[in-house]
Amino acid sequence: MNHTEINQQEIKSELTKLRAEMDKLKAQAAKETAEQRVKFDRYLETLDEKSEEVGAKLEELKDTSGEAVEDIKTGLKEAWQRLAIAKQAAKARFH
Repeated sequence: MNHTEINQQEIKSELTKLRAEMDKLKAQAAKETAEQRVKFDRYLETLDEKSEEVGAKLEELKDTSGEAVEDIKTGLKEAWQRLAIAKQAAKARFH
């Protein structure tokens, strides 16, 4: 297994954990007032968008070879950083 494959597996694992956390937040949001649910939904929508972006970059990386791999890896890293920021914002707001 090469370095890229290891990184892909780590990112997939983190995405799985994040989606589990999002499911918990969705369950928590269902118990809140309508106003709070709207706030939850905004954060969850952002997290969902960012996680989908990371997933798409992972798929691009899997289907790419040669020099383009480095460009995709850079895009994946940037997408992962945006996801981390969105996750921190959601955790700060709701935990």
